[in-house]
Amino acid sequence: MLKENDIVIAVDTKGKKYVFELKKDGIFSFHKGKILHNELIGKPDGCIVYSSMSEKLIILRPTLMEYNLYRLKRGGQIIYPKDVGQILVLADIFSGANVFECGCGSGALSLYILRAIGEDGKLVAADVREDMLKIAKKNIEEYYKKPIEEFKNLELKLLDLKQAQLPSEYFDRVIIDINDPWEVLEKIHYTLKPSGVACFWLPTVLQVFNLTDKIEKEFQDKIFIQGIYETLQREWRKKEISLRPKDRMVAHTGFLIVIRKIL
Repeated sequence: MLKENDIVIAVDTKGKKYVFELKKDGIFSFHKGKILHNELIGKPDGCIVYSSMSEKLIILRPTLMEYNLYRLKRGGQIIYPKDVGQILVLADIFSGANVFECGCGSGALSLYILRAIGEDGKLVAADVREDMLKIAKKNIEEYYKKPIEEFKNLELKLLDLKQAQLPSEYFDRVIIDINDPWEVLEKIHYTLKPSGVACFWLPTVLQVFNLTDKIEKEFQDKIFIQGIYETLQREWRKKEISLRPKDRMVAHTGFLIVIRKIL
């Protein structure tokens, strides 16, 4: 049942989504009327309600993807869901894994990693900017409805990877989202367990070239490049007898470079 402080999505007859948090005596208003929050509290997730102007709305708890797209507080560009899916698969994030995420930003990817590693895993999410860590903290606390201090599988750290000392052969997986990851390859190799996986997210071709070129020239006996990937996503829509691609397509967002540690 829906309860106070739950975040919900209202979907209208045209498929438009409205996200809001349920509050006692609160009111959700839009161009086709309003709904009292008290009318939703206590109803089942997935219920159908009607606004004051008789607009039909489906009320749903958001998926994690919807939360990231429509609710997440952003301090910068987040990693898009299509790339998150590839990161979880290509980096082989598993239940119980020790994961180091460098450049966690607003915490969008951190939420997915926490779900994947479970209570038996550990995520160290780091960023060089304190303001970004504060945003990530708020987003994680809001989504999981508990303070960061109660997480046994999460540590948020203010950290500059170029200056930091990481533990040797500690992490199963490393996720890197920084501008110049080729400058920290030695540290990544040092902290990865043997055959461990690191995944880099980079937006430009030149960054991909700089990273892979340095690996080939200086780390060929330490690092194996498993693959360089770009993921494109196209949605389709059905309207009456018509079935066609949507006008907008999520094309290039970034490249994923996956490496393995070798000895």
